[in-house]
Amino acid sequence: MTMTFSPEKMVRSHIRPVRSYAPGASSALDREAVRLDWNESPFGLSPKAQAVYDAFRSGNRYPDFSQTRLINALAAYIGTTPDRIIAGAGLDDVFTTTAVTLIDPGDQVIISDPTFGVYRSLFSLHGAAVVNVPLGPAPRFALDEDGIVESITDRTKLVILCNPNNPTGTMYDLDTIERIVSRAPCVVAIDEAYAEFSGTSHLEIADRYPNVILFRTMSKFAGLAGYRVGYGVFPVALLPWARRASPAFCNLSAIAAEVAIASIDDVDHLRDNVSLLVSERDRLRRTLNAMPGVEAYDSAANFVLLRLPVEDAAEVHRTLAENKVFVRGFPDRDLGLRDCLRVSVGTPEQNDAFLHHLGAALGFASEREPASRAS
Repeated sequence: MTMTFSPEKMVRSHIRPVRSYAPGASSALDREAVRLDWNESPFGLSPKAQAVYDAFRSGNRYPDFSQTRLINALAAYIGTTPDRIIAGAGLDDVFTTTAVTLIDPGDQVIISDPTFGVYRSLFSLHGAAVVNVPLGPAPRFALDEDGIVESITDRTKLVILCNPNNPTGTMYDLDTIERIVSRAPCVVAIDEAYAEFSGTSHLEIADRYPNVILFRTMSKFAGLAGYRVGYGVFPVALLPWARRASPAFCNLSAIAAEVAIASIDDVDHLRDNVSLLVSERDRLRRTLNAMPGVEAYDSAANFVLLRLPVEDAAEVHRTLAENKVFVRGFPDRDLGLRDCLRVSVGTPEQNDAFLHHLGAALGFASEREPASRAS
């Protein structure tokens, strides 16, 4: 008798209904494109990191299993001890380690939309029931502190707070964050991927409470998005279990680890880049708010969320893409951002190109401030 193979019967049941995360649309292969949709750094490697990359000759050898040098460098940079750090191939890898450590099918994870879309897709793939406690309306996009705490049940394993929040750019008050942490009998993960642009860290909160994980990345401020280096600061009591769930070699290649270590050693250069981007972020926001009907919200990250004087931003988004200017749109009705775009902060020239094409797409010429001088 001939057997018929059915992939659907093999796949775990909770994977089938999960929608995949939809990333930005631009391609790294298109060198002419203005890529402002991925929240990347527009700058290349720092000089010390570039020197390490140029001299790297050890790709035939496996990386350090424990990534000791990298973890020591990350701990020194953020101001904690190495016995609390887990590194991974990008923050999504650290999310996965967290999910494998904590989540049994049917456990709950609480998020607050609109927020980073990977939370829902990734934790759902691990069998979590994702509970949404929505943010308040614009322009504050406030966290619903009581709503989050009241949504916690015996099956809640994790509350995720993104601060500054993506895609809104909102910086939540640290007192609000701490009150949620103190009231939650579960793990609270604070994603501070954009911490370097906000000048704020939650490490003191993580030091005071035994239920806090901090998520960090080298992708944004250090310009290592393509090298995939993320890390988490875990409670000491939880870290041995998380290490069991972490993959061998932390999933990091030898060259990614070495480039990250060199980048940390070149942090003054990176902070200069951050200062330039913060200056450009503020110029970009002021210029957008001078456009008729456009509202650009406060941002503590390396991007700006803007609301357009249209019901649906899809046509403007498409027109920008046709001119090889790529920004992020939000077609999902549930997020309430269909009339919004998110633009990453690029170089002054890239920002000016975006402003020019946005003004043309909206039917008026933008009056731009002089670009900040970048080097």
